[in-house]
Amino acid sequence: MAMCLLFICNVLKIKYVTVIDSALVKKGSFSFRKQLPLPDLYGISTQRDVIPNYVFLDVGDNKLTIDAKDDNRQLLSLSGSKSQLLFEEYRAQRKPDIRAFIQKYPDNIVSSYLLYREWSYRLSPDELEAHIALLSGPQQQSRYIQELRKIIAVTRQVSIGKKAPAIVANDTAGKPQALYDHLGKYTLIDFWASWCPPCRKENPNIVANYQKYKGQGFEIYAVSLDKKKEAWLKGIADDQLTWQHVSELNYWNSEIAAAYAVRAIPANFLVDDKGTIIAKNVRGEELGKVLDSLFNQGKTEIGGLKKDFKGQNPISYESTQSQAISQQERGTFTVDQRVFFSNDYDGARLNGLTKSSDGIYHLQVAPERAPINPSPWYGFQVWSARDTTIKIQLDYPDGVRHRYDPKVSTDGTNWNKLSGASFDLPISSKRTWISAQANIPSKAVYSWIEQVNPAVQIQKQEVGKTALGKPVNVYVAGNPQSKKAIAVLGRQHPPEITGHYAYASFVEYLLGNSEDAKRFREKYRIYLTPIVNPDGVDLGHWRANANGVDLNRDWAEFNQPETVALRDYFKREIEQQGRELYFAIDFHSTGSDIYYTVDPALPSRFPGFVSNWISTVKQAIPGYEPLVKPLYLGGPTYTAYSYLYKTYQAEALVYEIGDNTDADFIQRKARISAQKLIEKLNES
Repeated sequence: MAMCLLFICNVLKIKYVTVIDSALVKKGSFSFRKQLPLPDLYGISTQRDVIPNYVFLDVGDNKLTIDAKDDNRQLLSLSGSKSQLLFEEYRAQRKPDIRAFIQKYPDNIVSSYLLYREWSYRLSPDELEAHIALLSGPQQQSRYIQELRKIIAVTRQVSIGKKAPAIVANDTAGKPQALYDHLGKYTLIDFWASWCPPCRKENPNIVANYQKYKGQGFEIYAVSLDKKKEAWLKGIADDQLTWQHVSELNYWNSEIAAAYAVRAIPANFLVDDKGTIIAKNVRGEELGKVLDSLFNQGKTEIGGLKKDFKGQNPISYESTQSQAISQQERGTFTVDQRVFFSNDYDGARLNGLTKSSDGIYHLQVAPERAPINPSPWYGFQVWSARDTTIKIQLDYPDGVRHRYDPKVSTDGTNWNKLSGASFDLPISSKRTWISAQANIPSKAVYSWIEQVNPAVQIQKQEVGKTALGKPVNVYVAGNPQSKKAIAVLGRQHPPEITGHYAYASFVEYLLGNSEDAKRFREKYRIYLTPIVNPDGVDLGHWRANANGVDLNRDWAEFNQPETVALRDYFKREIEQQGRELYFAIDFHSTGSDIYYTVDPALPSRFPGFVSNWISTVKQAIPGYEPLVKPLYLGGPTYTAYSYLYKTYQAEALVYEIGDNTDADFIQRKARISAQKLIEKLNES
């Protein structure tokens, strides 16, 4: 290598690098003498004013090799750094899991750096706080986490419902333009740059929506993170962006971007005519749906909801005496020694296998008993001796419709959706999972809730046994001395996975690190039963427990051990401890999102509480039109929510999620629901 100067830079934000040492390369070798805090991330460059290569230097001898033949002298290798190896381990993941990585390496600088650098704009403030809690004490005090906490604080100030920070910046003519001078009925504050390919790809969608709605009062105030005015002006002209534009021409040093906690672009904030933020980062098809719902009285469906969904009729009597069930035979099955199927795992259901003369594999799916609610659950693994594509047909008993389109996974964790009861499936010697919905057995549910937030003390209480002797677990959080309590129930019916997704997001907010959640836990005792029916879930049942009974019809007679255990537990915790059950919610799935409530004409601890709460959720989600149906009209309490209402005067309801509701919408609505519930209960 010819003699040259090598620079080492201190890195915090991607936009800030400061030269802290340099070394002269002689005869292909160099060394830095300055004492550096280690381990940490540093930039290495052969030129002062170019973007450096980033490496994690560690305690001990670090050997860095630069390619002398490369004009740019890009980094080739670094040895002697454990932290760099961990960084490369993370980068090698196809779908990086930051939570798992932090749990594996809680005391390494790489974990805190990655959380700050790559996840600050992907996770909500509460999720970031929960991840920070997984880090060791020293790492929670690292410079990356200190910076991340600043970002979290700013992010909370630009959350939905907050007032958009004022902006004044120069337009394309160099004249200052204030955001609040350009508000329409609804205004999109759009952060972009001409050098940003995803921004340029999104621009035609924004143009189309602007042309459609500008006559109704839709405005756009675009903030560019460009560096060069010429490129900015060319981008505006090329993409035909005919709205208000401003820029500091300061790249990632933008003070406006910092005030809005913008860490990646494109990013946007939708505000109303008073500047209140009503939506964030709505892009693509979602932007059009949100705008259409705002300007056209909610005619457009969002999140996959069905506005004409009628829901079920009031619950009638159903015997909850134990009855025999049809046991599926567990094992591995084949009809040709070429393709193999298995139902030998928790949550699986496969009742028979045949192969027709045209080569189609027919899989029989039968319920645990009959008659039963027509919600066919199935789940199996399939593999073959060699790579091939097969055709599968799901066969149901007479009178049963195909409810759940197949979900397919190659790892049992990440799922994609297929269509119909008959489908083609590529398979190999590696097992592929097929399931009515993502398979989440009881052990996965318990593992999730026990790790949801290490910073929050959660007490696991086994309150009884199921019909098969599994534990019925209640997880308790909040103030043990409080006389105010809430109950959150889930998975009474095994297939209702979208309801579980909502349950998880709802609970994660309740147990999160936001200030309102902390205040809430100081005031309330929280009883969480994430899975009421573990037997049914693990047996792959459609509806019932191991005794063939729908548990959500047994809250009057109490014939089943699961409901008896919970009844007696609440009696001890509420009645005998002198507590008041303020609120109870039971999560389920059905054809589309709907709330089943207590008849508002019946007595209530806080009249109007549930309807007002649902209204605040509606206001926080542009375009969302909640469906509400009173389902308990008095009389016997067959269901959990009606029992908790009638016995403890709790404000109670069933929170139903559609089988095909959009996953992002499920999480978003559940988080907002928990946030708004906390606000109301903290006022009580």
